[in-house]
Amino acid sequence: MTTSSTSNSALTSLLGNLTNASASASSTATSGPLITTGQINVSQLVGELMTVQSQPLVRLQSQEAGVKSTLSAYAQEQSALSSLQTAANALALPTAFQASAATVTGTGVSAVITGTPASANYLVNVTSLAQSQSIYSAPVADPTAAIGTGTFTIQPGAWNSGNTAFTASSAAPITVTIDSTNNSLNGIASAINAASSGAVNASVVTDSSGSRLVLSSASTGAANGFSVSATGGLAQFSYAAGATTMTASQSAADASFSVNGLALKSATNSVSSVVSGVTLNLTLPNSVAQVQVGTDPKAVTDSVNGFISAYNAFISLTNKLTSFDPTSNSASVLTGDSATRNMVGSLQSLIDSQWQTTGTGPTYLAQIGVSINTDGTLALDSTKFQSALSANPSGVAAMFTTATGTGSSQGFAVQMANMAQQLESSQGPLGSAQANLQAQVVYMNNQQASMQASLNQTQAALTQEYSALNAEISQGQAQQAALTNELASLPG
Repeated sequence: MTTSSTSNSALTSLLGNLTNASASASSTATSGPLITTGQINVSQLVGELMTVQSQPLVRLQSQEAGVKSTLSAYAQEQSALSSLQTAANALALPTAFQASAATVTGTGVSAVITGTPASANYLVNVTSLAQSQSIYSAPVADPTAAIGTGTFTIQPGAWNSGNTAFTASSAAPITVTIDSTNNSLNGIASAINAASSGAVNASVVTDSSGSRLVLSSASTGAANGFSVSATGGLAQFSYAAGATTMTASQSAADASFSVNGLALKSATNSVSSVVSGVTLNLTLPNSVAQVQVGTDPKAVTDSVNGFISAYNAFISLTNKLTSFDPTSNSASVLTGDSATRNMVGSLQSLIDSQWQTTGTGPTYLAQIGVSINTDGTLALDSTKFQSALSANPSGVAAMFTTATGTGSSQGFAVQMANMAQQLESSQGPLGSAQANLQAQVVYMNNQQASMQASLNQTQAALTQEYSALNAEISQGQAQQAALTNELASLPG
C-alpha cells in the first residue's frame, strides 16, 4: 500500500505540474490550452516553441528582403543609365547636327529632305510635268454586250513627238486572248488587267455618249508608252503606227524643268537625283520656285532635348530613390546609398566641366543655353541655343560630337556615353554594388537552407519527445485509475 500510494502521488504531482504549465502557456497561446483532458497538445506546444526557435531565420529573411529591395532599385537606375547612354550616343553622331530643312518660295515645287544636303539655294523652273500615255476607244452602248473575238498585243516602248512612229522597248509584249467568255467591253478590260501585271491599266469609262475602253500606262515618262495591235474582230481597239483606231488623250512624256538654269528632264515628277539629299516634287507646269536648303535648328534642338530628357529621367529617379521625409522621419530605399551618390556626382561634375578645345567657340554647356535646376536636372533655353548654333554651328556640333582625344578633349555627348557605360560596368559603382548584393543573396539563401534543415530536425525531435510524454501520462492515468479502484474496494 505504501508503494501504490507513492506512485499515485507522483503521477498526481506530474499532472498538476503539466496543468500549471498549460495554464501559464495558454495565457499567451492563440489556439487554446496546452493540456486538455490530461493530454499535452503536442502540435500547439511544438509550434509555439518553434516560433521562438525560428526567430534567427525570420531576421535573416527580413535582411534578404531588404537586399532584394535595394537590388530592384539598382535595376531601375541601370535601366535609366542605359537609356542615357543610348541618348548620348545618338547626340554624339555628327549627323545629329546636320539636320536640314528645305524652304520653298513660289509655286509648282515642293521639297523633302531625304539625306544630309549641303546648304544652298536652288531656282527651279518647271516647264511641263511627266505624264503617262492614255488612249480611249469609240463609245459603245452596252459594256456587257458581245463585241468581237481575237488577240490584243500590247508592246511597251516610246512614241515620237507626233505619235506617228513607235520604238519598242526590250520589255516582252503582253498578249491577251479574247474569246466568247470575255468579249464584252468589261470582259476585255478585265482580261488586259489580268495579263499586264500592272504595266498597263484598263478601265471602262461611261458617260452620256456611252462606254469607252481606256488604256493607260502605269508609269510616267516618255519611255513608258505602249502600242496596241488587235486582230480578228477587235480592230477598233488598235493603237499602232499607221493603225490608230483608238484616240490618245495623253501622250507619255518626261518632265521638263531647270535647276539654277540647267535644263533637265525626268521620267517622274519626283526628282531625287538632282540635289543630293533632297527630293524635288514637281506639281505645276509653267511655274517657278526658290528652294532654300539649310540647317534645321528645330531638329537639332530636339536632338539636344532628347539627350536632356534622358539625363533628367535618371536624375529624377535617383532623387526619388534617395529622398528622406523629415516630417515622417522615413527614408527611401537608397537614402544615403554611396553608389548612387557617386554616380550622380560623376554625371553632374561632367555637366559642370569645361570642354577643352583648341578652336574658338563655346566651351561650357551654360554658354549654349544648358542650365542646371535646383534638383539637379537640366533645362535648355532654346532661344539661346539656336542663337549659339546660328553663330557657330560647327563649334556647337564639335562640343558634343568630338570623338578624338581623351577625357575633356572629347565632346560632352561622347564623354557622357562613355561615363554611363563605365558607371554600370562591373568595375563601376553601380555594377560593383549590384555584384556585391547578389553575392549576399546567394550567401543568405544558403544560410537559410541550413537553418531550415536544423529547425526541421528540432521540430521532429520535440514532436517525438512530447508524444512520448503523452504516452507516459496515459500510462500514469491508467495506473492511477486502477489504484483508485483498489482503494475504493477496501473495507472501510
